[in-house]
Amino acid sequence: MLSNAEIAAARDAERELWREHGLHISERFIDIAEPRLRVRMLECGNQSGPPLVFVQGGLGEAWGWAPLLARLTDFRCITLDRPGGGLSDTVNCLRVDVRTLARAVLSATLDAARLDRAPFVGNSMGGWWTFQLALASPARVSRMVMIGCPALILKTAAPFSMRLLSIPVAGHALTRVMVPPSAAKARGLPPILGHPREVGAQWSDAQAEVVYRFGNLSTFRDAWYTLGRRFLRPWGSNPKMRITPEELRRISQPTLFLWGQRDPFGGLDSGREAAALMPAGRLEVVGVGHLPWWDDPDAAANHIRQFVMAGHTVSATKS
Repeated sequence: MLSNAEIAAARDAERELWREHGLHISERFIDIAEPRLRVRMLECGNQSGPPLVFVQGGLGEAWGWAPLLARLTDFRCITLDRPGGGLSDTVNCLRVDVRTLARAVLSATLDAARLDRAPFVGNSMGGWWTFQLALASPARVSRMVMIGCPALILKTAAPFSMRLLSIPVAGHALTRVMVPPSAAKARGLPPILGHPREVGAQWSDAQAEVVYRFGNLSTFRDAWYTLGRRFLRPWGSNPKMRITPEELRRISQPTLFLWGQRDPFGGLDSGREAAALMPAGRLEVVGVGHLPWWDDPDAAANHIRQFVMAGHTVSATKS
């Protein structure tokens, strides 16, 4: 359980990041029945605008979206800390059915927002989660933007250093490397994710502080370890958790892949293959690394707005 002191430090850092980006965030906690969890849900932007649900990668901390949310304030932006990340309850990915968890959490998020359906923006593991909802409850997902290689799509996998997390005992020790010892050291995160070193060097103090504080929450290491054990193997990805060609062929929702030029989690050929398998998939190259909006937030936001509003216009015409 998180201590009051570490929660306060993380909240203070995150609050400064939101302020720096001119974002006014509202927060609530929603209850998941099975497994019993409290999940932190956040909203910002135009509450009368078209809804847009963001599901972050990694452990799923909402703060990662800040530069993109700041450029999409004409939307009703909804995001969350996925279980195990941020200020949501932690979860052991080795003891739950992660597919069922993903569907339950994202369905509950839509319910809490009083939405029958919405377009989703997913990154990495957040993309994997979004695919689970789209496959099981297609009526709830109107269209999808996959920004950065979705986790385990086809035969993609994490970089070798991260795959070592899947090794029992040794993997748990390796999670220490993922915990930044200071805000200054947190600036080294972007190169690990395939971004130019300049991205971290140019971060504001608020951005570096929030990476440091959330990375040092006491639940962080165990959550990363069990996530790695569930999804990865030293030689690649866990075949049982992959998004398969057969599943991609079943996805009818229009889907836009925004893929970094040198995403270390999956090359452009994987993105092109995935888009070609889907009835309504296409790919655009944006940015460099695994979180393309960290490299080029304006281009990422413009692609998302045009794609989502195209669907909004179609829906309005049909109604």
